[in-house]
Amino acid sequence: MTDAEFWEVERSLWLKGPEAFRAWVAADCVMVFPEPAGILTGESIVDSVAKSLRWQRVEISAAVLRRTGNGAVVLAYRAEAHRAGGDPHRALCSSSYVHDAGDWWLVQHQQTSV
Repeated sequence: MTDAEFWEVERSLWLKGPEAFRAWVAADCVMVFPEPAGILTGESIVDSVAKSLRWQRVEISAAVLRRTGNGAVVLAYRAEAHRAGGDPHRALCSSSYVHDAGDWWLVQHQQTSV
């Protein structure tokens, strides 16, 4: 995948529903969010997405993408996400993707509120 395609996948995970997560998130993925969500793994990630309002838009800045020598890609960025009628959510984020059996999978995502 190209760098631009990774960023498009990342945006889709903010904006789209459970179908995007099923398409890109590995079964053994670990996600870390501010409380009350906390640490989510496996199917609890998709369940959480299905129960929450999706973001209407997300602005990504200070974007960094690194390809490792062992078939992984790490994204790091600042996000500002917006929902209807809510305050913006601002966070520093990281996501790690691995290439396995011909497909790319998100295996880690972390958000730190700012």
